[in-house]
Amino acid sequence: MTALNKYVFFVAIFLFLSACARTYQARSVEASGFLDDYSLLKDGGEDDALLTYWKNGVNWKKYKKVILVPVVVKKTIDSDLHEMTHAENYRLKELLDYRIQEALKTDGFKLVNKPGADTLQLQYAITDAETSIVLLDMFSSVYPSARTFSGLHLLAFGKESFVGQASIEGKIVDSSTGELLMASADSRAGGKTLAGSTNEWDDVEQAYIYWAKQLSYQLCQHQAKPHCQKPE
Repeated sequence: MTALNKYVFFVAIFLFLSACARTYQARSVEASGFLDDYSLLKDGGEDDALLTYWKNGVNWKKYKKVILVPVVVKKTIDSDLHEMTHAENYRLKELLDYRIQEALKTDGFKLVNKPGADTLQLQYAITDAETSIVLLDMFSSVYPSARTFSGLHLLAFGKESFVGQASIEGKIVDSSTGELLMASADSRAGGKTLAGSTNEWDDVEQAYIYWAKQLSYQLCQHQAKPHCQKPE
């Protein structure tokens, strides 16, 4: 087997293994300035953001309530958000806010608007969003040669061809002291699947769904609750 054939073979194997993934973690994420101190962030491990910080020694079990500060848009320099309308930016904020609210309620947190010793304050910022190119995305999801090209594009640039992508930053503080308990920055891109491929926003929406579930899973683990549901 030649070197090129081996390369194409491994690309095909990768595409087969990742074919069912609606989104996957991107290779890198650009800082937007939303977080106060990026020096705290370290490379995230499995099931975590690309860049992450969780304060050690926190008694997470004492927190029963959450103040959810509305999602904001904090665009990175090269973000496609600069080219989107105000209505589109607003829709993205509302969508992410809704997904996070639902995840917190599912995890048993009470949403409140007043600080307290048992209350977390959480906020996310949308830093980038890019829609898919529907027809080309569908074409490259079906035809083998196009799938192989998309896989090569992934290996070279960190994302498949013609898919959408989204990036966010988030932070959790103790609502009564303002102490930073968690900070993160992450980016996800769309996978090559026909599910949702006719909707140019689907990859962005699926990334938001994943992040909401990831937040629920991480808080569940930190509170040592049973049966924490790992996001897929």
